[in-house]
Amino acid sequence: MSTYGQVDWDESPEHPSSVAEPYLMGTGVVTDEDTGSRPLSPPHRHPDAMLAWCYRGTVWVHLPNAMWRLAPGQGVWIPAHTPHTAHHERDSTGCYTYLPRASLILPVDEVRQVLVPRAVQEMLLHLGMNDMPTDLRVRAQAVLIEMLQQPAPEATDGWGEVPMPSDDRVRSLVRAVLGDPGDPRSALDLFEAHGLHERTVLRIFQHDIGMSFSRWRTSVRMTLAARLIVDGTPIGAAAQRCGYASSSAFSASFRARFGMTPREYVARVQADPAHQRYWR
Repeated sequence: MSTYGQVDWDESPEHPSSVAEPYLMGTGVVTDEDTGSRPLSPPHRHPDAMLAWCYRGTVWVHLPNAMWRLAPGQGVWIPAHTPHTAHHERDSTGCYTYLPRASLILPVDEVRQVLVPRAVQEMLLHLGMNDMPTDLRVRAQAVLIEMLQQPAPEATDGWGEVPMPSDDRVRSLVRAVLGDPGDPRSALDLFEAHGLHERTVLRIFQHDIGMSFSRWRTSVRMTLAARLIVDGTPIGAAAQRCGYASSSAFSASFRARFGMTPREYVARVQADPAHQRYWR
């Protein structure tokens, strides 16, 4: 994973709108073949609100103060003029739906989660691949916008949000942890490797994201762990990938983060109607 410095976010350019009247929205589709493991582009902005959503695999959305891990059917609303970028894991497809302010039923003024129903996903892709009369396209788009902006209380459960410190002094440290969450080195060893003092790191993390470095690192590991075990990775193998020497220690950390054991978590996700509708 890549991270950017505060200057990159502050100076991110704004792209022109991709939606022309009388149309109400537009959707771009990107696969991992288009990007590999690198971000789609440097941080940038759009004059329109954007819904970033995952069609297949795992999509990471990068924002100045957080990253979001999206599974199929999960999306995040991003307000207009908000700097962002994204990257896709192997065999993944991410979609980006742009909506001008005049098209929205409700304003998008903060980053928030949304479930994208399967029927809406397929219709958005259908509109992007097929010609049709303008009046029919506009009517279809209006219905899709209404469906996307329906309240969805269940959308707040299970998202993989990772808060990000903004101080450039810890940029290389953050990149190292995100790139290899299972690195077995201690926190002090990591600080030394990146030429950082312990007090400096702890102060930055507490100030920027309101938690210790240790808690943040565990959060990164647990975000990876949740994806691994839901994808079918054995618990012992997931523990090793996440830097734990034993399955018991891994399970204890997992329970502390999610309030249930790894096996209970998998059972809950697999029983969730949202998972059954969307998972590919």
